[in-house]
Amino acid sequence: MTNYRVKVSNRAKHVSLKVTPTDGLVVVVPKGFNQSLLDDLVASRQAWIEKTLRRYKDFSFQEKEATLPDEICLPALGESWTVELIKTDASTVRVTVPQDAQLRVIGDIDNKPACQKALRRWLMRHANTQLLPLLDLASKETGLSFRKATIRGQRTRWGSCSSTGAINLNFQLLFVTPEMAHYVFVHELSHTVHLNHSKHFYTLLASFIPNYKAIEAQLKQAWRSMPVWLQQL
Repeated sequence: MTNYRVKVSNRAKHVSLKVTPTDGLVVVVPKGFNQSLLDDLVASRQAWIEKTLRRYKDFSFQEKEATLPDEICLPALGESWTVELIKTDASTVRVTVPQDAQLRVIGDIDNKPACQKALRRWLMRHANTQLLPLLDLASKETGLSFRKATIRGQRTRWGSCSSTGAINLNFQLLFVTPEMAHYVFVHELSHTVHLNHSKHFYTLLASFIPNYKAIEAQLKQAWRSMPVWLQQL
């Protein structure tokens, strides 16, 4: 059985399993949960766990020294940003955009994890201003409407859609190709009609993206190409 780490959460209402490139398998349990039941629960999800772990086989789950990029390439937008580090006496770290295609990380740059988090926050903001308009464009092109959209940082999902028509997009879509990003937009928009992966859902999806199976296969591999410094957070 796969080794796992237990995380007790005061906010959790039920047990959940999470797999990440840096932490491996993490089992989140509510406070007071009988942890002696976990081995059987994990064993019952072994097929899903192994499938998800295979996605990350190129990553080491051991803690690595924090690294910082000197360039951030965002294929989904056709952008490349240089990263400049500027040390000041500030105890915090912030990211500014002094000019197009340039990022400045300012503050306590010796604190590498803080710099990584500051860059992640910028990516989240950038995804909010750049990916959401692309989703809106895909909505107009397909005629499939949604109620609202939010940028998030899911570990194992590119996107999701709720029963109320609310769509969540992973900011890491910035690092995939435009074709893959567009596929995710249309996939989630299709869920506003069919909130499942039924035959009807895929028939609708195929009407917009006939080669959706090939793009799905590429997306499953795309997790491996996410920047290592992002996976360290």
